[in-house]
Amino acid sequence: MTTAAASPTDVTSGQYNYVVTAQKPTSVTHSVVGNFTHEDELNLVVAKCTRVEIHLLTPQGLQAMMDVPIYGRIATMELVRPPFEKKPMLFILTERNMFCVLSYDAAKGELITRAMGDLTDRVGRPSECGPIGAVDPECRMYGLHLYDGLFKVIPMDQTGQLREAFSVRLEELQVFDVKFLAGTPKPTIAVLYQDTKEGRHIKTYEVCLKDKDFNPGPWAQNDVESGSRFLIAVPAPLGGVVVVGEKVIAYLNKETTHGVGDGGGGGGGGGGGMIVKAIAMQSDATIMTYGAVDKDGSRYLLSDSAGRLHLLVLMHDKTRVRALKLESLGQTSIASSLSYLDNGVVYVGSAYGDSQLVRLHSTPIPIAGGGGGDGDGGGGGGGEIVPVDSGAVTDAPNYVEVLESFTSLGPIVDFVVVDLDRHGQGQVVTCSGVHKDGSLRVVRNGVGIHEQAAIELPGVKGCWALKNADDAVSDTFLVVAFIGETRILAINDKDELDETEFEGFAGDERALACANVDGGYACQVTSGGIRLVDVATGALRARWTPEPGERVSVAAANRTQVVVALEGGTLVSVAAGGGGDAMDVDDASPLLRELARVNVGHEIACLDVTPLADPRAASSEICAVGLWSAEVRVLATATLEELSSAPLTDAEVIPRAVLLCSFEGIPYLLAGLGDGQLFTFALMGERSGIIGDGKKLSVGTQARSIHWFPYDRVGVPITLKTFRNKNTTHVFAGSDRPTVIYSQNKKLIYSNVNLREVLHMCAFNCDAFPDSLALASESELTIGGIDDIQKLHIRTVPLGEQPRRIAHQPASRTFAVLTSHVSDVTNEESFYVRLFDDVTFETLFKYRLDVGETDSSIISCSFADDPASYYVVGTAFSLPEEVEPSRGRILVLRADEGRLSLVAEKEVKGAVYNLNAFNGKLLAGINSKVQLFKWVSRGAGAGAGAGGGAEGGAVAMADGGGGGGGGGGAPAAATTCELASECSHHGHIVALYVDVRGDFIVVGDLMKSISLLVYKPDEGVIEERARDFNPNWMTAVCALDDETYLGAENSFNLFTVRKNSDAAADEERSRLDVIGEYHLGEFVNRFRAGSLVMRLPGDGDGAGLGLGLDASNEAPTQLFGTVNGAIGVVASLPESTHTFLAALQKAMNKVVSGVGGFSHDAWRSFHNEHRSRLVEARGFVDGDLIESFLDLRPEKASEVASVVGVGVEELTKRIEELVRITH
Repeated sequence: MTTAAASPTDVTSGQYNYVVTAQKPTSVTHSVVGNFTHEDELNLVVAKCTRVEIHLLTPQGLQAMMDVPIYGRIATMELVRPPFEKKPMLFILTERNMFCVLSYDAAKGELITRAMGDLTDRVGRPSECGPIGAVDPECRMYGLHLYDGLFKVIPMDQTGQLREAFSVRLEELQVFDVKFLAGTPKPTIAVLYQDTKEGRHIKTYEVCLKDKDFNPGPWAQNDVESGSRFLIAVPAPLGGVVVVGEKVIAYLNKETTHGVGDGGGGGGGGGGGMIVKAIAMQSDATIMTYGAVDKDGSRYLLSDSAGRLHLLVLMHDKTRVRALKLESLGQTSIASSLSYLDNGVVYVGSAYGDSQLVRLHSTPIPIAGGGGGDGDGGGGGGGEIVPVDSGAVTDAPNYVEVLESFTSLGPIVDFVVVDLDRHGQGQVVTCSGVHKDGSLRVVRNGVGIHEQAAIELPGVKGCWALKNADDAVSDTFLVVAFIGETRILAINDKDELDETEFEGFAGDERALACANVDGGYACQVTSGGIRLVDVATGALRARWTPEPGERVSVAAANRTQVVVALEGGTLVSVAAGGGGDAMDVDDASPLLRELARVNVGHEIACLDVTPLADPRAASSEICAVGLWSAEVRVLATATLEELSSAPLTDAEVIPRAVLLCSFEGIPYLLAGLGDGQLFTFALMGERSGIIGDGKKLSVGTQARSIHWFPYDRVGVPITLKTFRNKNTTHVFAGSDRPTVIYSQNKKLIYSNVNLREVLHMCAFNCDAFPDSLALASESELTIGGIDDIQKLHIRTVPLGEQPRRIAHQPASRTFAVLTSHVSDVTNEESFYVRLFDDVTFETLFKYRLDVGETDSSIISCSFADDPASYYVVGTAFSLPEEVEPSRGRILVLRADEGRLSLVAEKEVKGAVYNLNAFNGKLLAGINSKVQLFKWVSRGAGAGAGAGGGAEGGAVAMADGGGGGGGGGGAPAAATTCELASECSHHGHIVALYVDVRGDFIVVGDLMKSISLLVYKPDEGVIEERARDFNPNWMTAVCALDDETYLGAENSFNLFTVRKNSDAAADEERSRLDVIGEYHLGEFVNRFRAGSLVMRLPGDGDGAGLGLGLDASNEAPTQLFGTVNGAIGVVASLPESTHTFLAALQKAMNKVVSGVGGFSHDAWRSFHNEHRSRLVEARGFVDGDLIESFLDLRPEKASEVASVVGVGVEELTKRIEELVRITH
């Protein structure tokens, strides 16, 4: 097919959208442990809703092996090893009743689909408790409860082959859990269910494969605890089940010997041929999940809703359980899964906060100190962040040591997009976590540099770090080159950078390269040659000079080798170092020995001789050369024999930097050009030097004229240097858009740095500034620490309570966050407005709402004729007897000098679900109506005195914090204005979500989808203009443009609607037409306009790459946050771009199969309970699928490219640019 490039004048439209996740789901829903990849390897397999991660357990910790998408929301995941299989297989069931069985092919490093199928029945009501899956311990069958009154059976033979599935009628309708019993001659299930009188019972059934029916099971137990939630099947020889309830944990099994047993310690009695042992829970918290410790089932880990970890011990005599014992071990994240790995190490998977790797100790250990951030500039420190009554048990012995935490954003309840660093790049601040695991997360694209020292130093042309001895761990000197001089800086006794001298260095010449040389030396290369000095004394020990009339133009050095280029295209290789006594430096010196000399036929623009395997190694067998002929060559360093070469295709300027480096064991050659282009070539081996496939992308942004004289270059060419972070080597590409290059899953990743310009860089790991970088711009030299290397960086601000809503106020440089806190002592919930500094995230003030009052919405806004900025909070008073709140308040608060004061309040009849600034007024969604308020003057002496107050003891509260009556006292000026109702619009079920655009109001209703209202200021009324008549239960809504609106609903779908402005008939104008439908697979809680990408002047945004975008026509983007911790982007595109990407998506589906054989088309089809069939996605393109093209093997990529009619390199370039401009 033909694919002409999109016209730059093509207009973006909300009708065509590109949906991609900037942050994959982080909440863990399931985890299992087993020898999945190899019979001698132990794996942790983690499910994160729509993704599966496979990790290898190593002595150093968990090592990521694979992260794959699943075209479905995972409902059940189990490892199953049939008798004739050496390794277990992975069984996955999705919420749409699709299943697959996967195995791992170690030779290819791929997942293999062993079986798959669709278990959907045309008749039957889906189970209210969701899909439940279980596996027979002897691998005879899978059992699934998907529909009320039916039990699906999938028989399995001893090799794991599946037989035809069948359904069995199940009398029990409201089923909470199903487990297969161990040690039974026939497959037997235990069913926990509830009857019509809300009593809970357990019944067992034998599954008869021959008759495809149930036979009565060996036992039943009526009237278990009414709060019983799930079953734990105990392995043979003990057998039976553990029933986990709200107050009691019980063990049940059939009595196989005479008598009932002793019923001792921690146990109940038994009767009627049953063994019943029970133990009471030690707290009111609900058990959330469990994990087995021993294969014989004698010990289980339990995690409760307060994040406490317990150990349940079944005391037994190897054949019979005698008693139960329950011990509290300590505090972890609130768990959604528990997996015991080995040697006391446990994986705590969480959907409510960060997942953890913990070690269990046999004796109590101290509890680690709380508070603080993640080492990224704070996060509110120490004990202030966690309230005194945080729910943490501090007096109980602690046996839990946290070894590692895995950052999770889920659930994202709310977020804002801000530019805190004033760099033109959006950052997302989320309300994340549940209860004690609640936190704010600051998410930004790229890598952050944290300035530790800065010197005004214009004109830097290069910088290098030097150690003061061969065995030194830290750097001591920083060599800085200028046009006509070289300066040496050193750390003094006050940990400050001070200028020093090396007597043997040429201070009046520009250094072209510097390096430590083995034997206690340092070398300086200038246009006049190479100088080798004693690094301890600075004395000159040896010198190499070119022939008369020759000048060195560029150079590179490592610990034993120096490679220099002379004008005219001559390349010289020099061996350096080796020790020996002092000598006349003018004599031929064994410390600098010329090894080889060759003329390459062109002027040499750049060199590199970095050792490939490890940049800290002594020598490199190969060196890289960039030529003015726009090509790169690889030569043998010792002989300068050419090994291979590659042209820099379509390069219009010379290369300015080359670098040899290795990522994840794969050797690369990088070449940076003077116009911001970067070429990456894979090498065929570390020693062969054979240049393989290459790719080109834009790193810098400004292509400027290049002067062909090597010492007078203008523009911002790319510079390339390696550095180490967390024991891994990365590459820093300096330019006017500095970038860090690293590798993930054998793929190169490019993350921008939060600095506007870096011309030169070197690693500078000194005692005063460990693990830092020296970065030079046009005007200054900065020493800074660097974030962990990842595409998205996440900073954590722990709260110890649950954040619910957030707003940012630039005028006061603060965030206001609505939080809730449940007392561990009284179990009462309190609600606060919490004020944070927007730089340090220190808590400045806490404003407590009235008793029984809950917070529901907050914005920062200003009103017409009042320039002041206010925080406006919407609340509700929730009464147990009310279905919907009948009373609420709107509070107008002012943030001033780190305090919140109440300026005005308005009583309303209902819950204030949302607030929006609207043409200098305030628009509120209150129960079933949308109401507009204006800010008006009121009579003198009318106070604002009702309502909440500041909580005593809050940070930075003056004079003891004030009490009620307006949060510590409102200023007199606050009494001059109040909110007055202007007009409203009724007719909604619940107006949960509202977005505004001009005079238009977009309402997302609880049940009635999207409606469009219009405010008529002349008439002072709000009228309905149009609505979508589909029964969608909304979770978020926003306006994409004047005509198009985006909605998310509770069945994990996105859809767009458009108003019919030009329709002739009233009926057509009153209808919002659905123009786009797409199954996202995530529950969206909020849309916000904005971007995580830095927008720079002159940034092309896809011009010339067939994306149809240029600097004047950006891709408008909406960010969204989900329950599972995903951050996504919806980018509106021109029609031609959308058409091309849709064709690419179709080609990807044709060439690449989904994991488990699941269909991508079916997965993205719109589906909810109101539609009996899947509706094919339209108006949206799956960006995750599009961008997975970059991970394809070359043969697959070629196949896709041939289908769409675009070359692989061009297609790669387009997709990489799309990634860059969207996330």
